[in-house]
Amino acid sequence: MVSDGDVDPWDFLAARKSEVAAREPASPKPEAEAPVQRERGELRAEMGGPTLRRRAWPLAVALIAVSFAGFLTEVVGASQMIALAGPSSLIYMYPLGGLTLIAVALFQFKYVDHRARLPMLRAVGFGYAAVFTIAIIFISLSVWQVAATGAVWLLADQLNFLVPLLVWSLAGDEFNVAEGRKIFGWIVAWTYLGQLAGLAVSAFAPLAMNPLGIPLWALLILDPIVCIFIALWLPHRLRHTAAAKGTSKDENLRESLAGAWEFINGVKVWRTLLIASLITFTATMTAHLAFLSGVGTILGSDASSLQILIGSVTFGVFILCWLIQKLAARRVQDRLGIPGTLMILPIAAVLAGLVLAVGSAMGSIAVLVIGIALVRIPRWTVDENTRRAALALVPDERRARVSFFVDLGPIALGLIIAGPIGLIGLAVGVAWVVPLIAAVIAAFAIRPSISVVRGWDDSLMNWRLRRRKQNRTLDFG
Repeated sequence: MVSDGDVDPWDFLAARKSEVAAREPASPKPEAEAPVQRERGELRAEMGGPTLRRRAWPLAVALIAVSFAGFLTEVVGASQMIALAGPSSLIYMYPLGGLTLIAVALFQFKYVDHRARLPMLRAVGFGYAAVFTIAIIFISLSVWQVAATGAVWLLADQLNFLVPLLVWSLAGDEFNVAEGRKIFGWIVAWTYLGQLAGLAVSAFAPLAMNPLGIPLWALLILDPIVCIFIALWLPHRLRHTAAAKGTSKDENLRESLAGAWEFINGVKVWRTLLIASLITFTATMTAHLAFLSGVGTILGSDASSLQILIGSVTFGVFILCWLIQKLAARRVQDRLGIPGTLMILPIAAVLAGLVLAVGSAMGSIAVLVIGIALVRIPRWTVDENTRRAALALVPDERRARVSFFVDLGPIALGLIIAGPIGLIGLAVGVAWVVPLIAAVIAAFAIRPSISVVRGWDDSLMNWRLRRRKQNRTLDFG
């Protein structure tokens, strides 16, 4: 028996039953319906195939559109900023990007977990559309052009990280762990369509726009259009699904943060994963800064050349990512498991930092391209999939907040730290120092990553990972 002061580790079964019942429309019949008998293996059959993909399609379309706008804005904003203010602008733009991510996330994630998520998505979409429109007006009038361009680039971070975080929270509501293992990779693969479209437009549009005298910033007009589309279309498509629900419990910001931290602190391996992620993303963000600074130094203030190069390189990397996602990503995760797959990125970051250091010392764009590809390919394939699968183990009411700590937080902190590291290179006048520091930082992430591998299986027995236990029951039921 469990006393009044004890916590029953199996109370999630009753809680989950109540939550599922609350999501069902009220039945006019007072009597309970008879349970539906299932044939052997029917439940597992429902976890794949056209039915599962049909449920996932609205989320995939939303991520396609968000990825299109985010990657287009990232390339256009970076190229315009470097052309207007030089590579040294990265030293303050990166920390500003990280701080902006944290500030907006602290406001957003407080409501994502325990409010209806679709109204939140609608408000975010309309809000971003309004800010984009104001920034574009300033750029068109040549008023505070550098500041407005910087604001657009910062908004690209919002579209690339915060909005997908909200959409993935909806996906986590809609699919359980077993379903997520089958469908999340499929969703990520489809988002490449939007990313590739955005990169293709950014890379090849200057070839058509320059002869016509159309300014490259005109591409940014697509951003508010996409934001309004997401705000209107996705809530309409998901209005009758489980993804439309949130919990009714209201919390202040401190309680929200404490709830996420209690989960991480209560599952030891997640604390170690957080440490490894913080170190790894500090290295990867520093590597990105080194790449942009290197090509900016070589190409100078030619915005068209910068946009074509950055867009083309990222486009080519994404073609490789698409192929890996289709042909090998799932097999890699099946072979190495979640913790083993998460070790790939820190190792790749070490190699990327070393290659970028050589490219910076030589002044070679080709070597710089190879270096950035070494870190982007694993990040945008197996690492992305695996982090989504790991977060699916977190209970519904804490998932977005835990994601803030272990996913968004490390990226933001990496952006903040990358700026001062770039300042070191500027101070000593040696560009290759920055990527070399990135390689050293990444090396320190390997040891905690090994600890995650060793402790992962034991952590799955922790009662806080309720969805894991639920799906274990379903698989054998």
